[in-house]
Amino acid sequence: MRCAPALAAFQRTISLPDRTEIFLYDSAGDGPPLILLHGLQDEADTWRHIYGALAAQYRVIAPDLPGFGRSDKRPRAFGVPFYSGCVMALAAGLGLDRFGLIGNSLGAITADAVAAQHPDRVSALVLLNGSLVISHPPASRLSLFQRLFLDYFDRRYFRALRAGTPEAAFETLRPYYADLDALPLADRQFLLERVVARVWDEPQRLAALTIQKGSLPYFLTAGRRLAKRIPSLAVPALVVWGGRDKVFPLANARPRADSQPGARLEVLPDVGHLPQQELPDLLLRTLLPFLNLSVASPAGARS
Repeated sequence: MRCAPALAAFQRTISLPDRTEIFLYDSAGDGPPLILLHGLQDEADTWRHIYGALAAQYRVIAPDLPGFGRSDKRPRAFGVPFYSGCVMALAAGLGLDRFGLIGNSLGAITADAVAAQHPDRVSALVLLNGSLVISHPPASRLSLFQRLFLDYFDRRYFRALRAGTPEAAFETLRPYYADLDALPLADRQFLLERVVARVWDEPQRLAALTIQKGSLPYFLTAGRRLAKRIPSLAVPALVVWGGRDKVFPLANARPRADSQPGARLEVLPDVGHLPQQELPDLLLRTLLPFLNLSVASPAGARS
């Protein structure tokens, strides 16, 4: 899988103590550190349009979460608890005492969990279209029958995609954008390449399936317990939601912002589930003033 051209110069790998190999982009330098976490069935390249602007002021670290992209895909208990541990192990491996977190979708849920568990380590928290507070489930949620036979439906879905055309695979991206056709041609070509690669990536399919199967039990147990810590969370928080998100409804945005005193909510009206891809300049105008006020000084990093 080739890197997005804007990110290629920052690529590296790091091995965690459990020998999990992580592919990441690391702008290095002495700026305050930011860790960027992508969503389900995505990669660190999702940040390609905002990475450079952030790297001008911060040390920006964007990993492929294990199970996805170019990182280790050996079977394990993929999910928010596992990824929270990976974030902390990655921070330790890079010598980061404190860091800002920006997450999208699954990455936002993971960022919320890390902040709830380690508030002393997180200098600022940005949640893009996702959080631990899910009061309105996705409109496309599976029926109970489908959940019971998720493996079967997932295999059938991917068989159909693999038997179809690349254009048919591309069409599966529509729910994630307010207007997929409005993206620049180069972006649409890049996304076509990526979605075709994912369709044929069996280890990644199995990783995503593991997360899907574990999501409901997590939100009913450990996730619910962590969400109860949010009202006392002292980490500066910005909740950003696309007003046309078809994956996680906008109705989830206000409950998360209201649950934490001082948290700020910004709704981007003409954006879907991936604001960092769809309207990156608008997102940056929202992010940068918040980060400039909130993220720790360079003293937060040991390296």
